[in-house]
Amino acid sequence: MLAADNCEGKHKVTLEGHRFRWAWTVALLCFVIAGSTGALLRFGTLWGFPAGLHLFNVRHAHSHLMYFGWVTPALMALIASRLPQMGARTTDAAFNRVLRALFAAALLAYIPFLLFGYQPVSIGDANIPLAMIGAAANVLVWYAFVWSYVRATSHLRRSTPLRLWDASLVFLVLASLGAWGLALGGILSVDSPLLSLALTHVFLDLFADGWFVLALLGLVFGAFPQSAGSRAAYWGENLLVIGLPLTFLLSLPATALPPTVRILAGLSGALVAAGLFTILYALLPAAYRQRRWRWIPPLAFLGLKALAELVISFPAGALWANQLALRISYLHWLLLGFVTLGLAAAAIDRWGPAAARGNAWLVASVILVLLTLIPLTRLWPPSLAGRWALEAAAWATLGPVLVALFMCAMLLKGNDAHLWPINKKRARELQPQPTE
Repeated sequence: MLAADNCEGKHKVTLEGHRFRWAWTVALLCFVIAGSTGALLRFGTLWGFPAGLHLFNVRHAHSHLMYFGWVTPALMALIASRLPQMGARTTDAAFNRVLRALFAAALLAYIPFLLFGYQPVSIGDANIPLAMIGAAANVLVWYAFVWSYVRATSHLRRSTPLRLWDASLVFLVLASLGAWGLALGGILSVDSPLLSLALTHVFLDLFADGWFVLALLGLVFGAFPQSAGSRAAYWGENLLVIGLPLTFLLSLPATALPPTVRILAGLSGALVAAGLFTILYALLPAAYRQRRWRWIPPLAFLGLKALAELVISFPAGALWANQLALRISYLHWLLLGFVTLGLAAAAIDRWGPAAARGNAWLVASVILVLLTLIPLTRLWPPSLAGRWALEAAAWATLGPVLVALFMCAMLLKGNDAHLWPINKKRARELQPQPTE
């Protein structure tokens, strides 16, 4: 009987304790590719692009793989790995199929984005928009994840993490409507720059602020269950969900919007900022009291994002931020500072320190990248600017890439072959055997 208990315990450690960690490893590899493409973007701006690549195509490939191959599958793997603990009716097989399809679609979209961008490719007598087809394949896989999630959790009582994940997936679907709208506008040859810009930001802003932020906050509250039941968490969650749908309007030129619409957009941004500050009030003291230092940097960057959201809620603040060219810095505060560092912290909470060895170096390298972006804004005195700032930003982009590569190497070095879903024989061998 003891042997059986030992066998069962080993099974829990090797299989249950590492559920979907294979997907985390692949997502990190996608981060390495996407981050290397971002470095290519910086270096190419300085010294030219190799092999006939173009700046806009490289930028599209970088951003799309970061969204499709890094953040989205990492979030989905972390969410799926938490569901069984909440009593979800789920099987690993369904989510493994979705995650494999997601990585395939992300990488298949990356290549045409890198080579051709949004331009159609001539194949025989046909002009085929390969990048758009790849992007559409990603969207269909997202829907498959949403369907699997709904089936797995429909019977559960909605806790704070589940409510945030529910809302995040609603915003994921809403964001995808912006992408479908852009594709339909291209097919119908709709010539409206403002409409195209609006649909672009429906996709980009609801995807980042809705799907990314809400899904990751669900993981954070899963890591701090005491804070999840607080009134601050409740009010913060509601303020976010109420404010988020119209925040994409803040990315449009204020002069192009009727005054009433701009007021509604500003109110939405203020609600989102208030919700984020309220949630930070619930989370930051808990992280400090429990000495879980890995959560402090991402939450601090979330506070910076909340402050920026509040500033641009006012037309004068939005004009000021635009004049200082702060948008690139803002996106990196959110996507590198909060999302990437938050994913690493969530992976350590779920799969242990081995999931993100060298996390402190990742934090340091991300902060360095963000610091080197400051001289590229108009916050920096023009007299101190120069080519050195572009070179510093380019070299700094290699830091997170090298750290992520090290994390991947440590994960692959471990004896984890039995954790990969493709190795079904080895997984069956590790199943606990019944004993008399």
